[in-house]
Amino acid sequence: MASKVKPAPQISIKPNATAGKLSQEVSDTAFNQLAESIRKKIGINEPVKGEELISHLEMACGEVNRLLRSSFGPKGFDKLIINPVNEIVVTSDGKTILEEIDILHPAVTTLKNLAKSMDKACGDGTKTAVILAAALIANGVKLIRNGVHPNTVVRGYRLALYKAYELLEYSCRPAKSYEEIYAVVLGAALGKGMQPGLAKELTHVVLRVVERLNCLSPEGYLDLNENIKILQKSGGPEVDYLEGLIMDESPARPDMTRNFNKPSLLILNYDLKFKSEYLSPKHDKIARDLEAAYSFRDKQKDILRGFADKIIGSGADVVFCEGNVDPRIEEVLARKGILLFKKLKLKDLEKLSKATGTQIMVISDELAPERLGRADSLEVIKKCHENFVFIRVQNQPIMSILIWEPVKYNLRKVEEAVDDALNSAAFLYRNKMIVTGGGGAEFDLSQMLRIYALTLEGKEQLSVLEYANALEEIPKALARNAGMNALDAMAEIAASYSRGEEARIDLSGKVRADAPFVYDLASIKKLAIVSATETACSMLRVDEIRLKK
Repeated sequence: MASKVKPAPQISIKPNATAGKLSQEVSDTAFNQLAESIRKKIGINEPVKGEELISHLEMACGEVNRLLRSSFGPKGFDKLIINPVNEIVVTSDGKTILEEIDILHPAVTTLKNLAKSMDKACGDGTKTAVILAAALIANGVKLIRNGVHPNTVVRGYRLALYKAYELLEYSCRPAKSYEEIYAVVLGAALGKGMQPGLAKELTHVVLRVVERLNCLSPEGYLDLNENIKILQKSGGPEVDYLEGLIMDESPARPDMTRNFNKPSLLILNYDLKFKSEYLSPKHDKIARDLEAAYSFRDKQKDILRGFADKIIGSGADVVFCEGNVDPRIEEVLARKGILLFKKLKLKDLEKLSKATGTQIMVISDELAPERLGRADSLEVIKKCHENFVFIRVQNQPIMSILIWEPVKYNLRKVEEAVDDALNSAAFLYRNKMIVTGGGGAEFDLSQMLRIYALTLEGKEQLSVLEYANALEEIPKALARNAGMNALDAMAEIAASYSRGEEARIDLSGKVRADAPFVYDLASIKKLAIVSATETACSMLRVDEIRLKK
């Protein structure tokens, strides 16, 4: 008998073509919007070459030059930048300004990379290098427009660089007195627009700190990031420093002892408390009656009491804990006169360990007295409604600088000024060669390069002359920002130069050849000139900019 059961009809499920098409269209639209946004930031929509390329270089370098020129020197103006997340940045630092502006043009990106490399190499001279590079590119573009081949411009620039480097080697001299070293570091601090009074105080502190570390560091090796801790706070203005470590931390309890002489220090990692009030954080164990719950709580107390007894038995006077600490342990330690700090940064604990010889341990380790660290003194001080712990450790290569700045938005500028001052001081102890600051060295080089250009034949002579013109952008920018007439200032410097005097532009907004002297580090000046020239030559050799599709 044949089966009467009919086979089930086959149902074919077709993909939703409309939904797939819509999803693809949305994806393409988002990609196109992103691509268009990037093209706007780059400023280029199609391949650029010839006269259009020259115009792009001239426009981009001119904008960067104008942007940094007004912020150059101790009298330079600040830039107030609001980034995409509405964070306000007030700065006159060249690298920071270039990083914050949202422009991806190849010429601007090249100048950004120049600023980063200068900052990484020596921590200073970024604006000098970028302003000089932008001026060299702009002057090279003028020559190219007048029929000079780009390779001829590059050859002339390299000849000028070799001669300028040779002249710098001849004109630099070693810093012989504290006043000359002080003038170099003060110029670096003032270059970020720091208040003169605070900058002078900071300069004295930086020189003492670097000189002391230079004596304590093995074989004269100095790592500013490892050997120096810097704190900036709103208040003051004032500068404190300590041979040891300053931490902006408060004791775990207000009733703890705050002063110790030659204390023993214990550093612990991880928490000293139970993270859950349950029998098991996984909730896989339960207390079936009240007696079991009380038993569990008593066991917790016994364990915590054991932790406290172990710390007390170690003989430590001060405990630094990276994690949180149970209040019951805090109470026991406070009764025994032991000072406790909790929830500390691991980086600070590593510095403290290095300075005091303390091993970073966990509570399960053997807390033997020989594994503890020692300090000469420890004091907790409250200042401007904030607690600070001063840990004095002599004859160890670690120092701390605490800077108080009245204006909150100036804290970043203070950080930049301290960084430049420390880098300049560290460079000075490696190489004490200095040159005239305040635009004096650049003006002298420009005058001697003009004489050198007369000895050349061919169109390279024009390139050397434009190189000299670019060097004069440095003293001109200093004069403008000091409120002087740039032409009058250049004429005064030229008159002093003709009399054989080392003239420069000082803080008073005058051209002076007598005290107070202004000096720059010769090593940073050389690096800035070499880096700027190489950057300009690489850009002038570009004949086309293409976008990758």
